[in-house]
Amino acid sequence: MERRRQRVTQAYQLLAQDMDMERRADLTRSSAAADRNASTTGKEGKESFELTLDVSGFSPEELTVKTEGRRLIVSGKHDKKKEAEDGGYFHEYREWRREAELPQDVHPEDILCSLSTDGQLHFQAPRLALPAAEERTIPITQSPGDGEENPPEIQTSDPEGDSGLNSS
Repeated sequence: MERRRQRVTQAYQLLAQDMDMERRADLTRSSAAADRNASTTGKEGKESFELTLDVSGFSPEELTVKTEGRRLIVSGKHDKKKEAEDGGYFHEYREWRREAELPQDVHPEDILCSLSTDGQLHFQAPRLALPAAEERTIPITQSPGDGEENPPEIQTSDPEGDSGLNSS
């Protein structure tokens, strides 16, 4: 379970790094307003999975949320055309996409999504109580060290509890 928690934490960190890199690229390509939507936070609670994305640059109608297998996909598409008084027009286009792999103890069908008035998209899902792994005996084998061969009196241990040593 601890390894799973570490993997999820690493995935969140990678997602945050990816968004930071995209945020820097957006700053050079577009206005600061278009960049506001690249923030993410995630919580690894014991009883629930939570994820928050800043999508303040998009209206609810411009957002799409879906799952594909264990992947949560959020995308936004803003396309606005405005005519100027002199007969010209202004075209603003912005597209954004984030993907996150869901933890193994979260069912994609159980995810709830809500959008706050300040543009924060919140995801929450209960964590499943995974069954405890059954106890099992793991056999131990001995490998030769530094060019030596195994002495004939040493054998692999038996999972039944026998020592595996021959008496002389």
